[in-house]
Amino acid sequence: MIGFFLRDARTKAALAVADTAWGKILCVESPGKQFGVFKSTTLGAVDTTRIAEPEGDGSVELTDLILTTEKKAAAIITIRYVDDDSNTENILTAYPQDLPISIAIAVNGNWQGWQGAWIEVDVAGAAALGSVVLGYIKRLKKDSIKYVEWNARR
Repeated sequence: MIGFFLRDARTKAALAVADTAWGKILCVESPGKQFGVFKSTTLGAVDTTRIAEPEGDGSVELTDLILTTEKKAAAIITIRYVDDDSNTENILTAYPQDLPISIAIAVNGNWQGWQGAWIEVDVAGAAALGSVVLGYIKRLKKDSIKYVEWNARR
């Protein structure tokens, strides 16, 4: 067996390796597990609630989304990215008019918004009963892009 390991390019420290019954493995973790936070809100009156906001010119990356509702005629629930420049992109729109909704999504892709965009939950049409939980990461400005570039990438 050839002995080898990976080193951090900047610090020269050896990266985490675990000995297992099958041999050594490099230990890695997703940014969501390491730096993620969550926030929840209870749905009620027709209203708009900011649920996740970036720090300064950073951005918000969605990692998890849970939505539960009761059946409610005429209610419309929209979860979306929004910024101060009137750029708006819907993440999910739900209509709990015929059945209650129960959705749990563990996002496994790059659902990162653009610089300065927050995530809000909007209840329109009629008051809704339920809750929204978001898991997210607050990305720094250096890891975030402006809306025009973000939109061009899609």
